[in-house]
Amino acid sequence: MSEPGGFDFEEIRRMLQQMGIMGDDGAIDLDAVMRRMQSMAGQGGVVFGMPGAEQNPDAAWLTTITAAKHATTEAGPDPEILPEQRAAVVDGERIAQSWLDEFTAYAAPGVPARCITRTQWLEATSSGWRSIVEPIVTGLGDALQHASSEGAGAMPGMDLAAMMGPLMRQSASAMYRERLKRVLAAVARDTLTGTEVGVNLFAGDEVVIVPANVDEFTRDLDADTSDMLLVLLLREAARERLFRGVGWLSPQILALMTHYAREITIDLDAIAERLSPERLEELSLEDLNRLGQEVQVSFFRPASTPEQLKILERLGVLLALVEGWVDHITARTMEKWMPHAPQLTEVLRRRRAAEGPVRTVFKELLGLETPPRLVRDASNLWAAVEHVRGSDQRDEVWAHPDLLPTAQDLADPIAFAARATVAPQDDLDAELRKLLDE
Repeated sequence: MSEPGGFDFEEIRRMLQQMGIMGDDGAIDLDAVMRRMQSMAGQGGVVFGMPGAEQNPDAAWLTTITAAKHATTEAGPDPEILPEQRAAVVDGERIAQSWLDEFTAYAAPGVPARCITRTQWLEATSSGWRSIVEPIVTGLGDALQHASSEGAGAMPGMDLAAMMGPLMRQSASAMYRERLKRVLAAVARDTLTGTEVGVNLFAGDEVVIVPANVDEFTRDLDADTSDMLLVLLLREAARERLFRGVGWLSPQILALMTHYAREITIDLDAIAERLSPERLEELSLEDLNRLGQEVQVSFFRPASTPEQLKILERLGVLLALVEGWVDHITARTMEKWMPHAPQLTEVLRRRRAAEGPVRTVFKELLGLETPPRLVRDASNLWAAVEHVRGSDQRDEVWAHPDLLPTAQDLADPIAFAARATVAPQDDLDAELRKLLDE
């Protein structure tokens, strides 16, 4: 069994033999490799008669999502929604929305909550994922084609750039989509709510719950499952209100990810050394398997430029501010309406800190990670702002991206909260420190 995101050993053997690159004895035929590269170059990257993403992007994306659905159901059942599950979610969401009205001015969507299966979650978020990852696939392809063009003189008498360009673009797309399929399948089997990943990938405004995953998550918990469902609905409703009320938020997240993709650069020196013609003849199937995994790491964790690091920091802060705001709003709501259930919040904090698919999805796909500490700092900041300015002015900070706190502000929430107040500074600092200590 291969590792998630890796290669299946026997599948590689069958594929290479089918391509005519490997014989029955396991030896790699270098001439066959070069003929395959020349053929791809002449066909514009078409492999086995199947067009690549550039030739038919809609078909390529449909194939990716279909493969993710298949991987999801292969990993286990995808139960249908039961009427009692749907009724519990609709009733619970109605209660959660009525509670939230007191703690934020962002309006409820006014439509009933929706229950979906795991594969339905993949289908409903398909367009959202596509808008995020296709710029990454394009950026990887551009970077790899550029790198192969720079190495065009490596084989005298052959136009390596013309042969390698389509191959590299196709390889970047195929390998990233293979990783994407596995990552999305894992998230579909793990995510509890529609936007738990931290971004809004749905076209509609309704609150979304995945009952099969909630049932699995709560099965062994020493807690009331109906209370946990209500807490999850509170969090999802708060997050949905924020994305709906702050019109620039989702487009800004997408723009930052697209900007990140444009800055992708990849150092192929180590890979080029392993792929040199002299060594290629000596590669065993085991070597090829290991090499493929090394190449995947290079694709999925490209060398980051200073510009990329700045973008990733802005993305990380923005996602932390969203989750910190949700933490703060739901804590305030639960303090009044569910004071008996503080342990449920702790359970969800531990879940967020764990290395699960929902936590690591952007780490796997972009190299982006939002540490739990950053989310805690953001929650403290929103609490401090509300204490100084009130809940209405707290939410007004979301009026424009230029008004949002920075990474430096998260490290010093007291200074950010005090910036627009006329209260005596010493008294205010003491009061805020007491609030954050509590």
